[in-house]
This record gives sequence, C-alpha cells and structure tokens, in this order.
Amino acid sequence: MKRRMRLLLATATGVAVLVGGAGLSSASASVSRAAYAAADDIANVSVGNAYVPADKEIEVSFTFQVSNPLGTGNGPTTDTDKVTISSAGITPPGKSAKTVSTSYTPPAAVADGQPRPASAQGSGKFTISKDDPSGDWTLSIVTSRGTNNFTVKVAPKQGISGASVTPNPVDLIKGKEVKVTVRAAVKDASLVSAKMTSDTTSEYYDLGSLELDTDGYYTGVVYFTDDSAPGDWTLEISASRGNETLKGVGSFSVNAPVGGASKKSKSKITLTAPNKATAGNAFKIYGKAYRGTKAYSGKVVEVYFKKKGTKSYKFMGFAKATSTGKYTKAVKQKYDGYWRTKVPATGKTYSSWSAQEFVDVK
Repeated sequence: MKRRMRLLLATATGVAVLVGGAGLSSASASVSRAAYAAADDIANVSVGNAYVPADKEIEVSFTFQVSNPLGTGNGPTTDTDKVTISSAGITPPGKSAKTVSTSYTPPAAVADGQPRPASAQGSGKFTISKDDPSGDWTLSIVTSRGTNNFTVKVAPKQGISGASVTPNPVDLIKGKEVKVTVRAAVKDASLVSAKMTSDTTSEYYDLGSLELDTDGYYTGVVYFTDDSAPGDWTLEISASRGNETLKGVGSFSVNAPVGGASKKSKSKITLTAPNKATAGNAFKIYGKAYRGTKAYSGKVVEVYFKKKGTKSYKFMGFAKATSTGKYTKAVKQKYDGYWRTKVPATGKTYSSWSAQEFVDVK
C-alpha cells in the first residue's frame, strides 16, 4: 500500500556561537539605528546570524565601534573625556529586555598634543531561545554620554519543512536496480545530508551530501537492488545551520520484486574526501569496497566528479582496491563539486555507488 511521505520530527541540538556572514542569507541579522537614538557614541554595529532556534538556545555575537572614545581634538586625555559603557540590553517585541554582555576597553591615554583616536572596537553577546519572537528587536547600549538604540532583525524559526521519496512505494524489479530520488526543503542550511534505513533489518543507503537545486530543494539519488529489504523504511535528513544540527525523519515503503530477488550478490562502497582543497593541488579520496559482507579484493572501482551547479557526473578514472578492499586515488580539481565512487556490476554482483561527498575548492 502506498504511504504518503510525512515529516515526523524536526529537532535541533547544540548551542551556536554565530559570528557574521556564515552564508545563511535569510538568517543573517540586519542592523539599523532606531529613530529615537539619543546618542551617537556607538557606530558600525555588526550582528551575526540571529534567528529563532528550533530548540535549545543560541548565543549571538556582535561587534561595534565607539566613536571618539577619548573625546575629540588632541591630548592629553582626562577621565571625563573617555566613553565608558554602563549597561546594554536587547528587547524582543512584546517581551521584557534581555541581558547583553559587552566587552570594551577604552584606548590608552594619548600624550599632550597627540591626536585622539577616532574609534575603538567593542563586542557583545545575547541569547535567543526557541520561545522568543522573531521580528525587530531593540539593542540598547548605554554609555557615559547617553543611550544608543539599534534595530536588530531576528529571522523566524527555520528548519526542515518537507521531504519526499520518489517513487513511493519503491517497487523492486528482479534483476534490475531502481533509481530512487530524495528531495528535501530545508531553509537556511549550510550542509544537508540523507540516509535511508530499513525498519526491519540493518540495511541502509547513505546518500551523503544532498545538492541544492535551482528550485530551492536539496536532492540526492540512490539505487535500490532487487534484494533490498521489503517493508517500511525511514528517511533521515540532517542539516547544519551554524553550529545547530536539524534532523527530520520521514517514512516510505519498499515492495518486494515479482518473482523474487535474483541470485546476484550485493556490493557496497564507502568514500571519504576532504571538506576543502586547493585549486590545482592534488588531494586524496579513499574508501573501501565490499562484496556481500566481505572486502572486495582487487576490485577496480570508478571515480566520478560533478561540478557544483551542473546536472551530470564526469568519469575521472579508476582506482584499484587492495586485498582488504581499500582503495585510494589522488585527484585534482579547480571547481567546487561532488565526488562519488562506484563498484561496477558484473554478472554475479550488483553495482553500487558511494555516498556523495562535497569538496570546497579554494
């Protein structure tokens, strides 16, 4: 019976210290000076990614500049000229103010006749909990000269809003492999991965990193062999947002092939690649090939690369497994993109693909 894909769980773990520009566009806070600002001591406020977390609590960092921290003109400096910070707070819409911690030390005094500094740097932190509202928050920094107010835009709670498996159910075909596509809607994520696990056996398919398509969905592909476990399966989507980890879990079903499974053996291949590489410099990818539950001794595996933003993989050469099934290959690339390795099929063994691994090339 066909079962609709449903999102059963969306949770988040970890506490984030989010410092500006992590590539999470809609979650990045924008700051403007409130119309009722009473002082101009504080300028260039820059806030990290400010958003309502799915769970727990996050800590948001910000920086600011103190204008004319020792007063204007030339030295010497007196204590009455110095700008000091007496307190700071941030107020969510409709709620009481939250405590803000700040770190600021005025510059050293200057000698007689020497110019006083035009600015000095400070920093601060505040927290956002899962029960806080989104919208315009008011950041207030009180100095010895007056109160400075700024508007910080806090993004709404984001997460994994949907996922699908196509086809669902997965109808296995004797002697053939069935292509299965995963799509997930995840907002404001830096990395998204997927894994599919049988509910009745230990069998699983690891899709690795999903790719962000032009339609805004993250997608990945896996191939089910005819001896894949029939019954209920679980799709798990994992996403990273700053230091927060989001997880979504859904279900789909697999139907046994008409006429039963073939006698071919199942293969499996793993892949490890670096997160980052330097353009034009060689780096290693490696893993292990299996036939059934044993090492696939001496097997020649295929290596593929897909440039980020393109639709198809390009064959990049071969790597030969050792007697223990381990393989290594040195590769070069000047583009960001995805790597996969493949165990080619034989008359007695199914092919298999590794999880997809993304490498950021600088």
